[in-house]
Amino acid sequence: MDGADFQVVRRNMLFRGIDEALALELIGDRAPRAFAKGQVLFLQGDRVDGLHLVISGWVKLFRASEEGVDTVVAIHGAGQSFGEADTLLGMPAHAGAEAACDARVLVLDAERLRARLTADPDVAFHMLASASAHLRLMVEELERLKSLPAVRRIAGFLADLCGDRRGRVEMEFPYEKTLIAGRLGMTPESFSRGLAKLRAHGVGVDREKVSIARVEALRTLARGEA
Repeated sequence: MDGADFQVVRRNMLFRGIDEALALELIGDRAPRAFAKGQVLFLQGDRVDGLHLVISGWVKLFRASEEGVDTVVAIHGAGQSFGEADTLLGMPAHAGAEAACDARVLVLDAERLRARLTADPDVAFHMLASASAHLRLMVEELERLKSLPAVRRIAGFLADLCGDRRGRVEMEFPYEKTLIAGRLGMTPESFSRGLAKLRAHGVGVDREKVSIARVEALRTLARGEA
């Protein structure tokens, strides 16, 4: 693993609080795997072979209904991980995982990780913290889906993409608009209408490109203070 990839790993909550030697021990001889857009990493109900940590690109987690309709549970980007609980408990995957675009993912060996968790309470603590953070984010996401109008959901999504940037921001959608709509709990048509309403708040869209006149105003709208 090269230095740039290792720095992405160190951004993850599990690796952020442990020393470099222990981080390298947990990684072992594993290297990031490449997945093409649309390639399935595992399906709901499969045995997960380890904790998955995104190095680049985006990976969606989804659950399939009996009717064959996929519901987007979460989308993870660089530095984020998934499968902690499944790996820790040795349980079947609670959701499937698919590359939302070309992605590279590091898969940590489950047996090695479980052995280290038993031997080192510090690693166990950070693993638990990571799983807890995912649960908190899912609860917050569910709250947004249940209580916020579409325009505020979209505003919050775009504001989150901007990170700590301020003022005018230009960027591209990180993945397909249909997938964004699914993540936000709306149809593609509702997503398009919501984007159109955001023009009045300084948001312009040209195909896959997004321009935001003032990120601070978008954050204010997302909080319901506009």
